[in-house]
Order: sequence, then structure tokens, then C-alpha cells
Amino acid sequence: MLEALSISKSFTADVRAVRRVSLQLQPGQIMGLVGASGSGKSTLLNLLAGLTDTDTGEVRLHGERLKGPSEVLVAGHPDIRLVHQEYQLMPNVSVRENIAYTIRYYEKAYQNYRVDQLLRICRLEAVQDRTPKQISGGEKQRVAIARAVAEKPPVLLFDEPFAHLDLPNRTIVRAMLLELVRHDPEHQTACLFVTHDATDALSIADTLGVMHQGQIIQMGTPRELYTAPRTAYVARMTGPANLIKAKYLPQLGLGTDPNPERYACIRPERIRVGLPDGVEGVVKAVYYKGGFSEIEVAMSRYVRLLANTAEPISEGDRVRLTLDPAAVVWVD
Repeated sequence: MLEALSISKSFTADVRAVRRVSLQLQPGQIMGLVGASGSGKSTLLNLLAGLTDTDTGEVRLHGERLKGPSEVLVAGHPDIRLVHQEYQLMPNVSVRENIAYTIRYYEKAYQNYRVDQLLRICRLEAVQDRTPKQISGGEKQRVAIARAVAEKPPVLLFDEPFAHLDLPNRTIVRAMLLELVRHDPEHQTACLFVTHDATDALSIADTLGVMHQGQIIQMGTPRELYTAPRTAYVARMTGPANLIKAKYLPQLGLGTDPNPERYACIRPERIRVGLPDGVEGVVKAVYYKGGFSEIEVAMSRYVRLLANTAEPISEGDRVRLTLDPAAVVWVD
């Protein structure tokens, strides 16, 4: 449905925001892109939405080249909706009127039906008569999403949809996206969102890419990127990771890699805590996560490891960690 073919964008000779990015987005697909600030995520969204001209390459919608803003009177395309971080709501009209405005050319009966449906899905019925300045940031985000999907566009693009949300609202928005994109039997939307938080991307995306310095350096299923990252950057961007230089592995009971420039990547949940045959260390920090604690353990002067345990534990405790060689993934 939406396709990018080796698109690039530079703002100055030294700032190459997007470099030779290619991707394909299908109906009913939710694609997530994660990356640090300045990695090119927002610029890529503007290119895909037809709001910024590409320097090289092209974007195709339904197989046809998408024209950039220099070629059209009004930038963008009616089949693509981009939801910005700033919400861009009309400040002086109600939540209901904000949503209805998008479908103002439809028959009144359908307008009311569709707005009622979106208010229910987005859990906005209680605030439908309030203006944007009278509702919370999470509610504003849900109104922005409801506006974007009101006309059932083929393509939805989101810029950091979870950035300003507390935990309950993040849960609501994730459930909303799944219902609006995947569970509508009459219309399957293609959805792409960018974020710097892998937690949200891992939970709802069926395809995940990692951006670094304007490029997508790895793409696959969330499970593939989490369990088999190719680089240290991908490992860090997809969740907690222990990255250990090869020369320190023998003291942990693990073999070495012939390439000293590579790192061993071990996820904290793959480390066993408390077995008598493990390597001894001292707990330096405890981060309580609810169902478990993430602990930082000093194994030597040079090596600290993150591990997970459900047992009560305190700073200063001596523990033994067991590392399974099969849990090691070698990364550049």
C-alpha cells in the first residue's frame, strides 16, 4: 500500500537526516520504528506523508509515485493521515466537534454514528463536550487519533504516539490502535509509528525497524530484533541488555569470540540468580519492577551485569549468577 524506495533527505551538507531508506507497508500491518533522538524518525514520517520533498528515491502509494509539496498546491495526500506529537486540535470547539470536523462532508446520520463509535473506542464519551484545554494530555492524544481515523484512511502515520502518556493511557492507546487498525472487518489500515521507547513497539508492532543516523539498520519481527540483534545499538534500543567485551568473558565462565571488537549480548532474563554453581558478585543496585526486581551486580572491577529475580534482595547482598552460553548473542 505504501512503499519507500531508497529515499534520502539532507538539510545541509553535514546533516543527512534520512539515508537510502526502503520499506513496504501492507494493509492491516502495524510497523514500529525505534531510534534515539536525532536518528531521522520524524523526517522519515514527513517524507512518507508527502509533507517534505525527497532528495533521492521516491514514495509510492497504491503503486503510484507520491508527489512532494513542491509539486502540489496542498502538501500531503488524503489517503495518508499523520498524527503529530503536538495533537493539532481545534482549541475552541468540543472534543465531539473536533472528531466530526474530519467527516463534515458525510451525511449527518453517518457523522453521528461514526463519532459515537470513535468516542466509545477511544474512551472519550465522558469528555465529548469539553474543549481540548479542558482535558488531559492522554485524552488529547486519543482525540487526535480519533480524528485521524474518522474517515478510515488507508495509511496512518504516528509521531511518538506514546511519548506524553502515563501508564494507564499508554495501555488505552495501545488497545485502541489494535482495534482501529487490525480489528475492523470492513477496513484494514496500514499503520506506521515511530518511537524512542521499545516497550510500546515490542508490544503491538508486527514488524519492527531500528533507525540510526538516518538509516534502518535492522528490520524484522519484534522477537527477532530482541533475541538476535546484529549490533550493540539495536540491542540497547530494543530493551535492557548486558554488552560485555569478549576479553572479560572467561571470568564469567563463558568462551571468547575470535573477534575482540565484538560484544557478547545477554538479556537480563537469561541470567539465573542464586544457583550454587554460579559466579559470585555483589548487588550494587535494585530496581523494583513489580513482578520482579532488576538487579545490577558487580562481577569484577570491570564487569557489571543486569539480571532479573523474583526473590527479595537488597543492595550489598552477595549473589551467584549463572550464564548459559546458549544465551549469548554476538554483536558488532
